[in-house]
Amino acid sequence: MGAPAIRIPEKKSSNNSSGKIIQFPNNNSHSNEKSNVIQFPRKVSPESEAVSLYDWVKIHSSEDELAEVFLYMDVAVKYLHDHNHCVEVFYPTRIFVLDNSPDHIKLSAVPLSDDYSTREQMIKEDIFNSTFIQIGIYTKTLENLTPDFLKEHFDEISQFIPAAYVPYYRGVVQRGAKVYLSEFAAERGKRELESLEEQLGTKDEEKIDTSNFEPVNNDKVNDNIYKSLNRTKEAAFVNYLIIPTLILLSLFIIGLVGWIISLF
Repeated sequence: MGAPAIRIPEKKSSNNSSGKIIQFPNNNSHSNEKSNVIQFPRKVSPESEAVSLYDWVKIHSSEDELAEVFLYMDVAVKYLHDHNHCVEVFYPTRIFVLDNSPDHIKLSAVPLSDDYSTREQMIKEDIFNSTFIQIGIYTKTLENLTPDFLKEHFDEISQFIPAAYVPYYRGVVQRGAKVYLSEFAAERGKRELESLEEQLGTKDEEKIDTSNFEPVNNDKVNDNIYKSLNRTKEAAFVNYLIIPTLILLSLFIIGLVGWIISLF
């Protein structure tokens, strides 16, 4: 039998078509070929007021709501990278929205490699995996989607993704770009404003200074969510200072003892 058909409703269709059919890999195949499909083990949240992303998007399913939670998930991923960590598991059941707030995203974290090339690859994989989950949720095909299928059929799948973000997703999926969604969104906002001002004929003295357009900063929230990482970082910094301090102190004591002995 052939692969199962995943029916994705056509967006803004004016006819009576029942939808476009995209063929997805059959996950129920009895072949020995290893599947690249992300599996979703159910996991109870360790937080008393936390909802997994898997469950969150069932309730908050509009494009605007998804775009918001995805933006803050990206900001959380970047925060981990900036604090020398990466995402341990990119399962929607292991990503949590805390306190019913889409800007409070809890990810499981592990340290990044000390090797530069491995570290860069880990960061790129996080960005790709985040993108993969977002596209899968937008298209409601995540449990059947595979990375290879997404790369091969991106043009067909992209029609079910918000048009404003298609260039970003294409760059990550097909070109392996190491760019954060929040950075893309900030740049897009800047260009849209400049375009509007040009269309309106806005005078130079009335234009908004777009040099101040920066990616979303959610450090205050993330500092609290990932405070254990900050404590680890502080402990590592203290340990880093202890060794040279002890060496300098030992040298000072040896020098002092030598000076005292020279007096006799």
